[in-house]
Amino acid sequence: MSEAKQSKEQYDKLLARIRLARPETTTIMEDRLKLPEPRTMVSGKKTYWINFIEFPNILRRDPTEFLNYFRSQLAINASIENGRAIFMGRPDKHSFSALVDRYLKERVICPVCKSPDTHLEKVKQLVNIVCEACGARSAAK
Repeated sequence: MSEAKQSKEQYDKLLARIRLARPETTTIMEDRLKLPEPRTMVSGKKTYWINFIEFPNILRRDPTEFLNYFRSQLAINASIENGRAIFMGRPDKHSFSALVDRYLKERVICPVCKSPDTHLEKVKQLVNIVCEACGARSAAK
């Protein structure tokens, strides 16, 4: 038997052992984070994100910083009033959902351990994601 074939068999045996030792249900830390669907309403030239304030509260982020992210990504003016975000334009509901997902990946989920238990820390001009679970510090995008 060739050495390469022996190595492949050893690898397959070790892989099978690891799969057997692994728990049946492995959960990703991101699954703990349950966010509602963005509820929006269009009135004239304005779009109201009715349940806006729930998102920064669940994510433990500053509502103004959270809104600024959406304002810059959508390139439209927006403000917060009575827990609602008011956008001066008509972005569709799917834009909000896609941007929430992007915000999670860029500014909430730890890139090292995938935990949502993070906070943002600004050092000079750089914003870092600091993980409370593993202690990793990563630059936010």
